[in-house]
Amino acid sequence: MSTQNIQVYGYRWIVLFLFFFVNLISQILWSTYAPVTSHAMEFYGVDEFYIILLSLIFLIVYIPVTFFATWLIDKYDFKVGTGIGALFMGVFGFLRFFAGNNYILVLTFQIGIAIAQPFLLNTVTKLSANWFPETERTTATGISLIAIFIGIALGMVITPILVIRINFGSMLFIYGILALISSILFIIFAKNKPPISPSPNLITERVFMFEGFKMLFSNRNFLILVVTYFLVMGIFNMIMTYIELIVIPRGFDSIFAGILGMIIIIGGITGTVIMSILSNILNKRKILMILSLIFAAISLLIFSFSYNALLLMISCFCFGFGLMGVSPLALEYAVDATKPVPEASSNGILMMIGSIGGIVLIISLENVKISGDYFPALIIQTVLIAFCVVLEVFMEEFKPREA
Repeated sequence: MSTQNIQVYGYRWIVLFLFFFVNLISQILWSTYAPVTSHAMEFYGVDEFYIILLSLIFLIVYIPVTFFATWLIDKYDFKVGTGIGALFMGVFGFLRFFAGNNYILVLTFQIGIAIAQPFLLNTVTKLSANWFPETERTTATGISLIAIFIGIALGMVITPILVIRINFGSMLFIYGILALISSILFIIFAKNKPPISPSPNLITERVFMFEGFKMLFSNRNFLILVVTYFLVMGIFNMIMTYIELIVIPRGFDSIFAGILGMIIIIGGITGTVIMSILSNILNKRKILMILSLIFAAISLLIFSFSYNALLLMISCFCFGFGLMGVSPLALEYAVDATKPVPEASSNGILMMIGSIGGIVLIISLENVKISGDYFPALIIQTVLIAFCVVLEVFMEEFKPREA
């Protein structure tokens, strides 16, 4: 492809914003119950496990649905794949309010919202490849991931405020309206790709999905990423799911738990932005992933021992910075390391593996505590992050573009 056939369109930012908005709302819907576990138990009249299941179901549903979502995205491209996700999210996010305090019904609607997630998250790198030049690709991917972090942060902070100052049902109604609006905006205004490609290095040779999966799992670099994503996303999901239960034994309330969750996300947003920019400037990803994980491990270790509010907030910010700063680097590294496998395949497998990691760590570490304190579980997760650092030393470096 010659440079004469390359063009960068300003509309790429509108498409990115629409994608950003729908993913942000999706994550608010996912994180709704984590910071108000005790309130939700009272509202629905069920035990703690069933409230945790409302969040955990997203990770469970992701695993089978991701294969169909990946196939459909590879076959019909970005707009159709993401549009299906936006439709499911908008409809079931709105219907959730009408479940009232019927737990079975709200769980059913949560499953409907959860079905949307693979269609939304598996197109992160597809959007970047379709609309952005290579010099902006990691940044675009980072911005898409920031939507996830901001959505979770808003859910962690705003949800308890709405529940306490208004009521549980009104909170669900507000979120339902936002879900419907974001879905409609994406379906109407988002476009699949520009008329002329923004990059001379788009993958022109494609492989079928299952052949692509075979290529992925015979790629040593990708297998290291699989282990890393399994543990990193598993740790993130475990801590965000149990954040209230982690801090309450240390003398704090659900409001402070929500604040800590927000701080982790703010740190993650900062790390994502800085690491994406550094990756584009330095033309490197491996060393930045290693440095991010080292930072996350040290921060989690400090968090594990701390009962001081200020130290908890600082360590949470640094933990989010390190752990989430890895995500855009890993997703774009996977695209470069696994060509000609389509972006949705590598993206989808990593996201699915992250969901499995979340399920495994949430369940396996549920009772790893001393006198109600999750200190042992936090130490185990610190060791697991350090293990990821060692693994990534053995990865090759792939440059995003020629310097």
